[in-house]
Amino acid sequence: MTRKRKIPNIYVIGAAASLISLSGYCADVVFEPSVDAGVIFTDNVDREKDKIQSVITTIGVGLRANVDTAEGFLNLDYRLRQALYSDNSDRNELFNELEFAAEKGLGYSGFFVDGNASIENVALSLDDDAAADIFSGNTVENQRAEIGLGYRSNPLSQVDLQARVFTRVSRSGDRIGDYNGYGGAVSFANGQSVKDVFWQIDASYDYKKGREDEVGDTRYTALSETIGLQTISGFSPLLRLNYENLEGSSDLNSRKTVSWGPGIRYFWHKRSYAELSYNFSEDDVNPDFWAGAVNFNPTPRTRLYLEYGKRFFGDAYEFLFSHRNRRVTNTISYTEEPVSFDRTNFTIGDKPEDIVLVRLLDWTSELNLRRSKYSLSIFGRQEEALTVFSENQEERSYGTRLRGEHNLTRRFKIDGFVEYSKYDFDRINGSNQKDDYYLLGVGGSYQHYKYVTSSFGYRHNTRRSTFAGSEYDENRLYYDLQVRF
Repeated sequence: MTRKRKIPNIYVIGAAASLISLSGYCADVVFEPSVDAGVIFTDNVDREKDKIQSVITTIGVGLRANVDTAEGFLNLDYRLRQALYSDNSDRNELFNELEFAAEKGLGYSGFFVDGNASIENVALSLDDDAAADIFSGNTVENQRAEIGLGYRSNPLSQVDLQARVFTRVSRSGDRIGDYNGYGGAVSFANGQSVKDVFWQIDASYDYKKGREDEVGDTRYTALSETIGLQTISGFSPLLRLNYENLEGSSDLNSRKTVSWGPGIRYFWHKRSYAELSYNFSEDDVNPDFWAGAVNFNPTPRTRLYLEYGKRFFGDAYEFLFSHRNRRVTNTISYTEEPVSFDRTNFTIGDKPEDIVLVRLLDWTSELNLRRSKYSLSIFGRQEEALTVFSENQEERSYGTRLRGEHNLTRRFKIDGFVEYSKYDFDRINGSNQKDDYYLLGVGGSYQHYKYVTSSFGYRHNTRRSTFAGSEYDENRLYYDLQVRF
C-alpha cells in the first residue's frame, strides 16, 4: 500500500500565529488542551480481499480554543495523533488535523481582518477508495490557509456595502492540486432606509496559480446587477445584467457570457417576491432567454428561493429551502459552480488546473429532543468536464447518512449511524467504474470524571465495485480514553 509523506506548511502556522496576535482582550475564552490514547482492532487493515489483521495503537494530543470579543472571534481545534501498527511498523505515522478561523475588527472603522486554515487527510483518489481514512491508509494530508481584509457598512443606513480581498494557498503531500491564489468580492446594495429604489450588485474575482513545476492557472470573474423601483407591495420594474468569464488552462477550458434585459418583480410581502425577465445574450454561448426567480421569506425562520436562467454552461438553476423551529431544522440547497484545483475530490486522470462544472445537492435535517438527537443527510454531486478532451468526462456521486444519539444517563451516551454512497466515473477511454459503499457504526461514550471520557464502538465497511479487485469488507472495534485539562 502506497503512503505519501506529509510536508510542513509555514503558511498554516503563520496564518494562525498572526491572527491569534490580533485577538485582543477577551470577553469569553475557552482554552482546553487534551491527551488521549486508544486501540483499534481491524480484520482488514489493507482493505483488500486477502485480509490482514492489525491492532493499531494511537497516542494523541489536542487543543481546542474559542475566543469571543466585541470586535471578533477565534476558533481553534487541533489534534496530533501517532498511529502504531502491530502487523508492520513501517506503517507507523504521525497525523495532523486542524480547523482554524478568526476575525478581528479594526476599531469602529468597519474594516476587519480574517483568516482560516485547515489540515485534513483526504483520499488519494476517489476511484481508489472514496472511504479511505488515516487508519486504512491511501490518504494524503491537505493543508489550506487564507487571510483576508474586508469592510462592512451599516445596513441600516442608505448603503449596504460588503467587500473583501484575500490571498490563499493549498498544499498536499503528493503536490497534486497545489496552488497559490488571490481574489476579492464586493456586494453593494441599498440600505434599509432607502424606500424608492432597490439595487443589488455582486462582483467577484478568483485567481489560482499552480506551483512552479505544474502547468496552468485559472481565473474566474463574475458580475451580477439588479436595479429597480422599490415598492412594499405590487409590481416593480427592474433591469438585470450578468457577466461571467472563465479563463482556464486552455481556450477549450474557457467560457465567457454576457446578458442583460428588463424585468419585473411582484412583491406580496416585504421579503417575498416573484420575478420575470427577458435577457438579451451578447455572446455565442446562449440565445436570448427568459429568466425567473421566486423568493418566499414570510418569517426569519423560513425561506424558499428558486431561480432559473442561463450561464456559461446553458440552463442554470439555483434552489434553497430552509426552515427551523425549536426542535427541527431543515436545509435543502442546489448550486452549480465552476471549480478548479480541488484536491478533496481528485480522481486518477484529473488535471486539477482544468475548470470543471460542479452541481451539488445537499439536504440536511436535524431533530433535537430532550435526551436524543437525530440527523438525516442526503447529497448528490455531479462533476462535468468543460472539454471533450478531458480523461474524466463526468463523475457522479450521491448518498445518504442517518445518525442518532441518545443520552441514557448524564454520563453515558450511545450513538449509531448507517451510511450509503455511490460513485460513478465516466472516462473517455471507456473504462468506466461504479463503486458502492455501505457503512454501519454503533458506539457510546462514558464520562468517568469531569475531564475524563472514554469512547468505544464497532464499525463495518463494505465496498462493491465493477472492478472486482477493489472490493473489500472490514470490521473494526475501537476504544479511546481522553483526558481534558
